Amino acid sequence: MRCLVGFRSWLAPHLRAFVALKRATGCDYRSQERILRGFDRHVHRQVRASLSASGLADYLKTKDHLAPRSRDNVVAVLWQALAHAKRHGAQVTAPPLHPPKPTIRVDRHQPRILTEAELGALLSAATHLSPKGSYRPITTMTIIGLLWATGLRIGEALALDTGDFDARERLLTVREGKFGKARILALRDSTAAALDRYLHHPLRQETRGSTAPLFISLRRKRLCVDSFHHNFVAAWTEAALPGPRPRVHDLRHAFAVRRVAQWYEAGEDVNSKLPALSTYLGHVSVENTRLYLVANGALLQAASVRFEQGVLALDGAQP
Repeated sequence: MRCLVGFRSWLAPHLRAFVALKRATGCDYRSQERILRGFDRHVHRQVRASLSASGLADYLKTKDHLAPRSRDNVVAVLWQALAHAKRHGAQVTAPPLHPPKPTIRVDRHQPRILTEAELGALLSAATHLSPKGSYRPITTMTIIGLLWATGLRIGEALALDTGDFDARERLLTVREGKFGKARILALRDSTAAALDRYLHHPLRQETRGSTAPLFISLRRKRLCVDSFHHNFVAAWTEAALPGPRPRVHDLRHAFAVRRVAQWYEAGEDVNSKLPALSTYLGHVSVENTRLYLVANGALLQAASVRFEQGVLALDGAQP
């Protein structure tokens, strides 16, 4: 077990306990611990054994030079740790729900959320990749479908071994998650069937052992990110779809957006379900998941319908 050292302020016992709790859930938490150590050094320099809202705001001002996403990550980690400390008796003023954003702004890439029709065209195009009769088409098609259906990061997908897939229980174990956090994903029947067909394809032959890579190249080695990206671009070119080409990571965005849009359409309490989505995606914090839910047509339309129903209910009318 990793020794938790380096915390020296009056908050140290609470911060150590919080990091230990996170690691007990399977999260590596090294980068987050560095964030907390930086905050601990700031607190250690203060004389008072308490933390006020103004003191917290002063600390956040020292992070205004960071990119918005990096600063949001600091806020997300710090807010969770302080909430934990307060629950266990630390003299911490409850942090505000929405800390002020830095003045620095950067342009954020707008992900392209593929429609099901566009996905179908892309999968069809992947089957025509050369060399014909090789393993390249089915590998490309299966990975694209898996990313769309599960929201996996491409690095996580390519790190999978055949033993990580349980066809009978329709489960997928992600051992190489970001920040070292492992998780188990429940798969739809169609996704599990597609992976099973891929594993039992005649071209696999000797690469079916439990420690063999799940996705392999033409040389029967583990497929690398660069090779898959090349295949993805080739499939997109073959599909000849209009508009800008999506990034591979946009398939992960598409999974998150589609899931939330479906919850909206079903009238579900989306906020209460976000933690489950965050866990499925392998995020450390729900705040990281919220970044994926960009303003787009699907969510805006669903939110608009929800708002209209709420207004009609207040007016005493039937939606």
